[in-house]
Amino acid sequence: MAMAAVILSGCDMSGVSVHSDIRPGEVERIRISALTEFVPVPSAPDKMQIKTLVELIDPLDTPVKAAFTARFELYEFKPLSSNPRGRRLTIWPEQDLNDPGTNDEHWEDFLRGYEFYLPLEFVPQPGKKYVLEVSCMIGQQRFDDLFKMQYQP
Repeated sequence: MAMAAVILSGCDMSGVSVHSDIRPGEVERIRISALTEFVPVPSAPDKMQIKTLVELIDPLDTPVKAAFTARFELYEFKPLSSNPRGRRLTIWPEQDLNDPGTNDEHWEDFLRGYEFYLPLEFVPQPGKKYVLEVSCMIGQQRFDDLFKMQYQP
């Protein structure tokens, strides 16, 4: 008898929305990949640069490709603070990836992100912590991410 009541009552779906605002392929946030590191400049091994991978992430947590402009800044790490950015050490010129050719030059399909080599005017101190910040303008939206890194020779 209880089974008949369950079968006859059915499921009322009138109040449940099956419509979703998720838009795959549309950038929701950005992320500096953990593959970001200090590396020597191949033509001048006594000089250093930052090799960074920036991922544009959609609502399904999938890295996507899009036109954007990026600005990178490097700061000293400020411990025990709600804002880990200490003194700014470097700001690089904006990287305009709105042109399809330039965009393709930085896109690493295997890694599903954009790779940049950021030259340094100083040699990072071993064991010292730094904060890399990237700001990306995609259309009229601005996205930011911070990445704490440490130089390990």
